Amino acid sequence: MERLMQSRIASALTAIVGVWLMLSPIFISISGAALVSLLITGAVMIVFGLVQLATENTLPSWINALAAIWLFISALSFSVSAAVVWNQVVFAVIAFALAIWDGSEVSEVHRLHHGSV
Repeated sequence: MERLMQSRIASALTAIVGVWLMLSPIFISISGAALVSLLITGAVMIVFGLVQLATENTLPSWINALAAIWLFISALSFSVSAAVVWNQVVFAVIAFALAIWDGSEVSEVHRLHHGSV
């Protein structure tokens, strides 16, 4: 049960990262395609963080890991300010770590409850 609680904490934190990504343009100037990318990535993290809270499936975690990788790549791909780059890189690393932690905990819950085949 403790592993499931850790997964839920990681899922909630991932959703919070997504909320920050969607709110950060209020504080850090970003526009155009970089803004659209940031908002979509934030929305993906919110949705799949919340989905992961309600399920015991690793897929939402791995989708969030991919979103974090995209967030990192997009920070270096678009012409944006240094503040935007740092914001995206830092939160990409955090989101990636949370997604891996979450997916690992759910995998372990499945292994313990369903036994290894």
